[in-house]
Amino acid sequence: MTQESEILTPRWGVNPMFAYLGGIATWFTSHGLQFVMVPTLVIVTLGGTAAQLAAAQVALALPQVFLMLYAGSIADKNDSRTILIWVNLLAAIPPIALGWITYMQLLEYWHILLFAMMMSVTFAFMVPTRDALLSRVTDTHIQGAVMMALIAQFGAQLLGYVLAGTASAFAGPWALLALQAMALLVGFGFTLMLPNFPPMKQPELAEGEVNDQSWRAGFTIVWNSPIMRPVIISSIGTGIFFIGIFMVTLPLIVTQIFGGGQLEISILNFCFWGGTIFSTLLMMMRRPVERRGRAMTGALIIGCFALMGVPLAPDFASLCAIAAIWGIAAGVNMTMARTIVQIEAPAEARGRVLAFYSLGFMGSAPVGATLTGIMTEIIGPLAATFISAFLMMVLILALIALTPVWQIMRREDELTS
Repeated sequence: MTQESEILTPRWGVNPMFAYLGGIATWFTSHGLQFVMVPTLVIVTLGGTAAQLAAAQVALALPQVFLMLYAGSIADKNDSRTILIWVNLLAAIPPIALGWITYMQLLEYWHILLFAMMMSVTFAFMVPTRDALLSRVTDTHIQGAVMMALIAQFGAQLLGYVLAGTASAFAGPWALLALQAMALLVGFGFTLMLPNFPPMKQPELAEGEVNDQSWRAGFTIVWNSPIMRPVIISSIGTGIFFIGIFMVTLPLIVTQIFGGGQLEISILNFCFWGGTIFSTLLMMMRRPVERRGRAMTGALIIGCFALMGVPLAPDFASLCAIAAIWGIAAGVNMTMARTIVQIEAPAEARGRVLAFYSLGFMGSAPVGATLTGIMTEIIGPLAATFISAFLMMVLILALIALTPVWQIMRREDELTS
């Protein structure tokens, strides 16, 4: 039975969780290809600068800042299956168009910026809708469901990196866009298999109370929660200080310091996401973590130490090892943070609350990419990586000192709900 005691009727005999995980897998296969494709097009194909790569990564994230909370409100008030069907179908159009332009050797920098903004719009609507569905399709405890979803996500991204690295030996970057479009169209098929998910019933209100179904309700719920507030703040810090490293400095270190290209960028990403899968699988072999706040913040601290060691990496293999350690820590952090928010968010506003969580993580990425790009232009990618990781360390230590994040525990009723 799902967390809201909701009885689902499978469509075409397909288990809703299978269709849900299939949709996640295809979407993030596309996302993994995109992680390699954008820096490859900017740096390798067009010979762009660090500032141009940062601007392209900002374009991939900026529309989410304006749309994510609105999209969460839409998810709470409409049938989630319908939203996901349209998102997967429309998301396949930009890679088809850019792939054709690249294949015809007509690619210009503004084409990449336009592509990035269009994909960001589809991502803004997909994320809160997908996340809000998790507790409705699962028949296990919520941490187990979160880990299954994350493994599907991480594994699919690894597949995307493998496909990107393999394609580099046989075809140009246009092949990455063709594969991305194919993955999204397969995802469209998985969303068709989902049952209908009408909006959750709103709670009964006392006389004189007003039911706020706007995006502002998500902010209010998070801000008034002493448990969710520090988790969201840490996700904002991750977006600013960590995502900038992932999007800007690491690809530049691969290409400028170690002379790599599309294949090496794929390998580095593979090592990071391989680490996340490893730690997530380990957590699946045991009971749900009890001291979730300590696990989350401890993982963030380990990630900071790993990244501060990047300037000391003597070769590309060492950089990959650091990325793997960072990925192991990231798997723990993401599992704990998502589990905490999933459990604390009220069912009737889960889309808006999870949209706020995703906005903190991905919406702050434009700030991180911009700041990291500026620092990289001034002091180089190695020093920029160290400073970003150090600042994230300061933020985490401040959260431990000033908020109850260290005391966040597992709810005992989770295992019987």
